[in-house]
Amino acid sequence: MNSRRSTAGCSWLWLLALLAVGCSRAPVVVPTQPIEAHQFQGKRGGVSVGVDPYFTTERLVQTFRGGDQFPESGVLPVQVTIENGSGGEIKINPRDFRLVRPNSRGEAPLSAQDAFSLVKIRIRYWALLPIVGGSVTAVRNEPILKDLESRELREATIPPGGLTTGFVYFQVPEEQKNLAGSLMVVVIKGPSGQDLIYEIPIQGRRDIPVSATPSESARSATPPKPVPLDPKVPSSPTRIEGAGGGVIIRSPAQ
Repeated sequence: MNSRRSTAGCSWLWLLALLAVGCSRAPVVVPTQPIEAHQFQGKRGGVSVGVDPYFTTERLVQTFRGGDQFPESGVLPVQVTIENGSGGEIKINPRDFRLVRPNSRGEAPLSAQDAFSLVKIRIRYWALLPIVGGSVTAVRNEPILKDLESRELREATIPPGGLTTGFVYFQVPEEQKNLAGSLMVVVIKGPSGQDLIYEIPIQGRRDIPVSATPSESARSATPPKPVPLDPKVPSSPTRIEGAGGGVIIRSPAQ
């Protein structure tokens, strides 16, 4: 009899845990926004790039399940939208993008799997329930991984008039609250096969609510300063002819 009660008790605990998971609020669908709606932008040769870092926990929990884990885990999602207004195909590979912070080297984006390894929920109080502990954690983690994967910007060929959007994930220490002075570097393979590299200054604070007015946000961060990717390369030219026919185009400071 006691064995039956114990089994029944565990079954009820398992059911309650699944119900708690199933009743959790799903994040909103991220709409495809025009370039003009992004915080930071760059445009050259008919190709437009919009960059929107998701700094605050408020925005993260509205967009990603487990979004409250992102700041303390050091994961910064940046939404990138690219619109091809040129006369030919362009190609992107987000693995070539970089986040350059003041006095630091360019950092490559994390894959969705790498970002998940940082933000996933570990077994906590469920460890007291050995029968369901690991299973509940896995059930709660699955939608977090799916969100990261489904929202990730993928390698793509964009036809004339086409548009693509998605998130790239960077690892930024939790204690780094102020992102002023950082650059988002977006690499695009132009219609003629040349590399177009946009260096777009970004700024913002993780500890400023998204509801803050533009004037409040402006007062909270100093104006960004472009950081050259290579200290040997001067920052003043806006167009550099590469040895392989590539062209580097730097976006003006926002």
